This record gives sequence, structure tokens and C-alpha cells, in this order.
Amino acid sequence: MKQGLQLMQEGRSETLLEALSCFDRARDLRSGLPIDNVPVYRYGLAACWLNRAEALLHLRDITRLPEAVDACEQGIALLEALNPGEDPRFPRRLAMGHHNRGLALLIQGGTSEAIAAFRHAVAVLDDERSAGIPDRRYLQAAIGVNMAQALMASGNDSWTDARNAALRSIELLEDAEAENAEAAAVGLQARHVICRALAARLDPSSGTPVSADDLHMATDAADDALNLAREWEQRGVTMFRALACDLFRFGARVYAVYQPHFLQEFVADNMDPSRSSPEYVDSPEMRAAAHEALALEHNEQPASDV
Repeated sequence: MKQGLQLMQEGRSETLLEALSCFDRARDLRSGLPIDNVPVYRYGLAACWLNRAEALLHLRDITRLPEAVDACEQGIALLEALNPGEDPRFPRRLAMGHHNRGLALLIQGGTSEAIAAFRHAVAVLDDERSAGIPDRRYLQAAIGVNMAQALMASGNDSWTDARNAALRSIELLEDAEAENAEAAAVGLQARHVICRALAARLDPSSGTPVSADDLHMATDAADDALNLAREWEQRGVTMFRALACDLFRFGARVYAVYQPHFLQEFVADNMDPSRSSPEYVDSPEMRAAAHEALALEHNEQPASDV
């Protein structure tokens, strides 16, 4: 198992295939243990299956995704026979099994099945018997974002559910976003989901009346996300830049159409190197986004009064 985990961390196709072989050998060995009498043996066997599923996901070979789904289901079945209150590792693995099954299904286009899998994962983590999981809040938030994205992809009028899942993810990690880069990544992704969902609702060409609530949610999500990205840029963390550029473009369009008197201030705040870093504002992506934003001031007119 340890050899397989080490190989999987390398992330190359050949090492992932070697990792699969290791997990399969570990599974064959653990299958002979008395799993019905010793819970940790059952947990270990389930881990073989779930590690196998994770390695298959990392391979990014769509033809092998059914194998990943099957491996998740094998691991989930084993874990569901355990008492989740006995060891925090048991519900944690179970939640991740449902989550990874959802990811594999989503990639294959099984959106409704993926949403159901993500809901199962969230339910496991929300159970009071999962309270001992050290990174419970992070997992709840991360899975919530993926569920929100799946709900958005479903196209079945799931805006409210997607928004609520994303808002809950933000609430769970808001206190940690300024200090923990992983928490910040989830928070930014959650706000990005909200902005993507609102983009269609705020499109002037849709002919749909724009509510004040939608407008405020859009500007708040974009502004909060960009503030967070700039804070991390000040510390030399650049991994959020692509997402920030996308959110900058979205925010600029919303301000240009509905609150044009705030557009220049919005651009100035985001292009001020003292609020982020010279590398951030001078990057080709941000300079292009700023140029597009200022051009909107002359090309866009408010579609309606809010």
C-alpha cells in the first residue's frame, strides 16, 4: 500500500499503472484476513479498492472510468458495514468513496448520478458520528463545491441548490481562507460557481428582469473572491491568478452594465499593485482583462434600473 501511495504521488502514467498493481496486490493479501471479526482489516481492504479508484481517476483515461466507479462501489460496500463512530477514519473514507464515485460519474456524463453520490458524501460528513474527522469542515466544503458544479451542469433549474451548496462551502471555510491556501482555493471556486450561475441570469440579452438580490450577490462574490486572490498574491502565491482574471472580467461586465459609476473604481482597486503585487497587475492576463474592462465603459449601457 505504501509503495502504491508513493508511486501515485509521482503522478505520471507509468507510475500510476505501477501504483494500481501495488494496490491490487495489497487487496489480494488483505482479502485473506478476517475482516468480519476485525473492523480495521475491513477498513484496510476498503482502502485498497478506494486507492485503486483514485489512481484510475488520476490516469485521466475515460475508458477506465467504469473501473473507477466499480472500485468505489466495492470500497463503499465494505465501509458501510463498519460503525462510523468507532474510528474517524471509517466515515472519512466512506465520504471520499462516495465523492470519488461522483467525480468518475460526472466525467462520464452521469450528472444526476454524480449529484446523488455527492449528496451521499455530504450526508456522511454531516452525521454527528463524523465529528472526530480532523479536516471535516474542509471536506464538507470541497465536496459541496463539486456538488454545486454538478448541479450547474445538470441544467435542470438547479440554480437555487447550486447556490446554496456554494454558499455553505464559503461559510464553512471563511475563517480559514486568509491563512490556508487550500481553504482559499475552495472558497474561490465556490464564488466562481456563483458568478457562473449568475452570468446567465444577468445577461441583458436574456430579457429577464434582474433582481437586486442577484446583482448584489454577483458583485459581492466577485469582489470578495478578488480581494482574497490579491491577498494571496501579496504573499507570492500565484496559483489563483487564472481564476482571478476570469472573476475580474465577470465583475467588470456586471458593473459596466448595471452600476457603471463603480466600474473605474473596481478596475483601479484590482490594478493597484499595493493591494496585490506588481507581478499580478503587470501579468499579460490581468492587463488584457483591465483593457477589456475599461472598454466596456464606452460600449455597454445599463440594461435596466435595479
